[in-house]
Amino acid sequence: MKKDILPKLIIGVLVLTLFGSLAIPTKSNLEKEREKIANAPVDMVNVRELAIILDNKYADIEILNKIGKIEGKIVELQLQVFVATYMSDYYRIVTIPSAGIPGTLLTLYPKNIKESEYLKNLKPGHTIKIKGKIKGTLMKRIKIDPAYII
Repeated sequence: MKKDILPKLIIGVLVLTLFGSLAIPTKSNLEKEREKIANAPVDMVNVRELAIILDNKYADIEILNKIGKIEGKIVELQLQVFVATYMSDYYRIVTIPSAGIPGTLLTLYPKNIKESEYLKNLKPGHTIKIKGKIKGTLMKRIKIDPAYII
């Protein structure tokens, strides 16, 4: 019985390792994505309407489908920081919703050490200006991944 399980276990671990390594973004991929987003025109997204939709706890399917149409759009926003957390090579930043802008969850990649130091010193209430790609929504916030300081 043990002889049959061990080869399957080894193959399974190798397959998971392969998929895991392919899923992790490389530095060159991040640079290409940064360049693409930096040169892309900003899409027309009505963030004021999104703020109202995301704030509505009784949003119906039709309204939620409108949110789905924003995935992949490039946005440029000025946001107020609520929490900034350093992860190994990027930052997770949650922003404060305001009168016309919904809260966001940013996955922000610094382009150099100076920008990384700036992000490490972010405090609640600081304002940042970002450009990034909308990935969807999470807990009444817009997910923007990747995002870059501009």
